[in-house]
Amino acid sequence: MNGGNSQQEGKIMTEESKATAAKIGVFKHWTMTLRDIQWEIEEYEYDLEYQRYEIDVTQRLHDATADDKARKHWQKQSAKINKALVTTETDLAKARQQAAYSEAMLALLRQDLSAAGIDPDACNPDDFYCDEAFDAEFDADEIPF
Repeated sequence: MNGGNSQQEGKIMTEESKATAAKIGVFKHWTMTLRDIQWEIEEYEYDLEYQRYEIDVTQRLHDATADDKARKHWQKQSAKINKALVTTETDLAKARQQAAYSEAMLALLRQDLSAAGIDPDACNPDDFYCDEAFDAEFDADEIPF
């Protein structure tokens, strides 16, 4: 550490370790953000399949029904589901765009971590630090900020 007294050396983060912690923290934040967005995308994709199938069934019921009142009912149901489907498609497109932004951010963050000698693939977003050497700088119960 940078020449402070020995009692404080283990307690105070160096500027370099603060910068490293910040890089790791930002990387993990964006990794988790992307993971959350990917979950949303999966949900939207499922919802689209559900809605498409529901429209198909509703349309078949509409086509098979001779009664005008019942046909109008199925037509209204189909229109409601179609409206929801359009909303889901819009939400899915927005989520995919957000995922693309997150992936672009992560690409640059990976480069920065690699340039700092940190393996981005070793950075588990569920752990605080990416390597034992960095982790060893702090006591187990110490908050590094």
